[in-house]
Amino acid sequence: MTLSVRPSEAVGTVRRPGRCGELNTRLWAGQGFTLLEVLVGSAVLSVALLAMAAMFPTGYTNITDAGKMTMALTGGRQILEDISALPFDNIGTLNNFDTQNPASLPAADPERTIARRWRYALAGEGNGFAFTAAEKAAWSTLSTGQGISLNGRGRINVVALTPTVPPSLSQVTVTITYPGRPTGVQLVTNITRL
Repeated sequence: MTLSVRPSEAVGTVRRPGRCGELNTRLWAGQGFTLLEVLVGSAVLSVALLAMAAMFPTGYTNITDAGKMTMALTGGRQILEDISALPFDNIGTLNNFDTQNPASLPAADPERTIARRWRYALAGEGNGFAFTAAEKAAWSTLSTGQGISLNGRGRINVVALTPTVPPSLSQVTVTITYPGRPTGVQLVTNITRL
């Protein structure tokens, strides 16, 4: 196909022979956008940018919540690991332990010291719990790198699953709750006498 341009025609008009006669098309030589096109484009861009900006606070909140849930799961897993390392006959002394209630502490060591360490890890000092400088130096609290602590609460329930005396199988449930998530996370495991 050959294109021909008449010198008398304005710049930007091209003659294209075709079935329907000549078709004139506008070329972009030296021409820009109209004011209406610029305004419509700016409005569309503004709406899109505002929608994207509205997602940032929600994303930050979700990331913070996920970090706290990770800390709660880490604390719960550590508690289960500590419980499984205890002699089987001592596990029952941790039944109904609540890290917010000092009266629920086990009476004897090593369970009492372990339970105090759990309290310090989940929520630090307060609510009737005080810790020595040596304990604070040896233990750590669950917190993010920015210094946000979990400020959580842990509850431990131990249930004997076998009717024998002494029981040979116990179910341990660890529930960790924290501000912003009252249902918390719950980990359940069975521990057997070896």
